[in-house]
Amino acid sequence: MRKPAPLEKGSPVRVIEPSSPFQRDRLPAGLKVLMDMELAPVHSERIFDADGYLAGPDALRAKELVSAFTTFGEKAVIPARGGYGAMRILDEVSGHAGGLDTRLFMGFSDITSLHLFFLGAGDLVTFLGPNVISLSRVNAPTLNRVKATLFGLAPEDTFLYAGLSPLTSGRVQGRLVAGNLSLITSLLGTRFAAELEGAILVLEDVDEPLYRVDRMLTQLVLQDGFHQVGGFAFGDMGVPAEDLPALTQVLRRFSEASGKPAVMGFPIGHGEDNVPVPEGIQALLDADIGLVRALESPYTEK
Repeated sequence: MRKPAPLEKGSPVRVIEPSSPFQRDRLPAGLKVLMDMELAPVHSERIFDADGYLAGPDALRAKELVSAFTTFGEKAVIPARGGYGAMRILDEVSGHAGGLDTRLFMGFSDITSLHLFFLGAGDLVTFLGPNVISLSRVNAPTLNRVKATLFGLAPEDTFLYAGLSPLTSGRVQGRLVAGNLSLITSLLGTRFAAELEGAILVLEDVDEPLYRVDRMLTQLVLQDGFHQVGGFAFGDMGVPAEDLPALTQVLRRFSEASGKPAVMGFPIGHGEDNVPVPEGIQALLDADIGLVRALESPYTEK
């Protein structure tokens, strides 16, 4: 796997929009978070395009992503928001996979599609974490970890996730594959599907009824190669508070039936907790003590 270099003060950060449109006035608060970190976010007017539920035509969104990974001088790429549409540009972007430079890439939700692309065809370590707009809505612990992730500070602490709630017991080492459950299941059966062999799947979702969560997990179980998955860490699934006891039952039943080590309470999702997770590196899941920790650095050596 290719690993990005951590950022430095003044590093340019390219803001793109590969998914859904958004109101212009939602962006400045997130840009300010990056500028307060002494980074230099840059973007074009293209990110404000709107074509129905998409942020402009597929061809332009794909071109923007390729440009963000080939323009000289840019060190990091962060989408403005998620929504829907990133998977629509995968075919176009995949034709440029061999020419994309190594950049630090962070995003979540619909951006899961791009993480899976980079894990596969792009062979690049990326970070599941807040999009630009959501940076102004996360809590202080998340923001501290975002800054540590971007600057490569104390990775042994930044990528240690403790205090998780065991669903099943066991201990496993594997490759971190983190993202939105809906997107991961949507790409099953395609050439951009997540590689399940040896994967520790870290999953989140939002606004999905319990039966849909159950259905997507069942789809995973029925997928060829599911037996090769290492384990599971469930984040915020975005269900109403009154459904949390029932969600716990769904996740426990799934975890027990799978026979895999599993935990819940991982601090990712669409709420205030959304700490970055490095994609594609080796990690340890210890479900007996409720812990996930990275076993290697996600950064290139300086």
